Amino acid sequence: MMKGLSNSRSAFTLVEMMLVVAILAVLATLAVNRCLRVAQTAKVTRAEADLQTIRSAFIEPEQGYLHDLSGIPGFSPAYLRTGNLFVATNVFGTAVVGRNAYGTETRAVRVDEGGEATCLAEGRALPAAFISWDEARQRGWRGPYLKDATGFFPSRDAVRFRDDTSFAARGFFPALTHLRLPQAFKEPARASIYGFVGEPTLLDPWGNPYVVQIPPPQAFSDVTNVSEAARFAYARVVSAGPDGILSTPCFGANTTNFWGATGWSERRRRLARQAGLIDGSDRSARGDDLVLFFSRTDVDEGVSD
Repeated sequence: MMKGLSNSRSAFTLVEMMLVVAILAVLATLAVNRCLRVAQTAKVTRAEADLQTIRSAFIEPEQGYLHDLSGIPGFSPAYLRTGNLFVATNVFGTAVVGRNAYGTETRAVRVDEGGEATCLAEGRALPAAFISWDEARQRGWRGPYLKDATGFFPSRDAVRFRDDTSFAARGFFPALTHLRLPQAFKEPARASIYGFVGEPTLLDPWGNPYVVQIPPPQAFSDVTNVSEAARFAYARVVSAGPDGILSTPCFGANTTNFWGATGWSERRRRLARQAGLIDGSDRSARGDDLVLFFSRTDVDEGVSD
């Protein structure tokens, strides 16, 4: 009898087996979650490195895109896109076309191949291609400034995977009807302010294009006379981050920020200029976006223009 009792106690009961299975399931879940966190951290690290690479390609002092093209008549940095780094590039400029009682009037222009700025009817801008690098002038396009594009700028209805939300719904095609911008950027079937559909671009680790944000005139107190240099002082390159939603405020309507066509408050102007900063530490308006400014620190300096 004693021997039989000993054998019965050495066997696992159903409750004990269920407990072991539960423990193993918890351990497996913890291991999977840890792996996912490690993978996500690696993606964030890669995205941060990409942001640095894009910024350098634009502002490298000796052979960057902006160094090479600055000084060409009509050239404007206000409409940069990551696609500019890969193709003999489409850019837009502004030119003074007259003066009146309200000050200087400017219109969008295109830059001809010869480097001359030409105003177009109704101030609408068309894409223009620069000539190749001119050694004598030390100006012109000598790209590509990044060697390998990793994708193409999507259409507004495109998705990354089945059952994904469209790029338009995630903020990559913000409403621009109320902004003073070249007409080409207001044709959502072929372009976003962040890129022309189908042009080469860089994709972040979550399958979204990196975008260059330059606040519109409405983000400044003196809307009518704000300079492009003032706007470009707040230029930044942005990744939509792990959730894929481009939350960082800049233009009128994204999925997470909208302030209508007119009457931007100073708080909203500041959000657009400072990439969603309300003060030196509050980045909540950006969601999980990754933001890197071209030429300023990432703090709210309280500057109005």
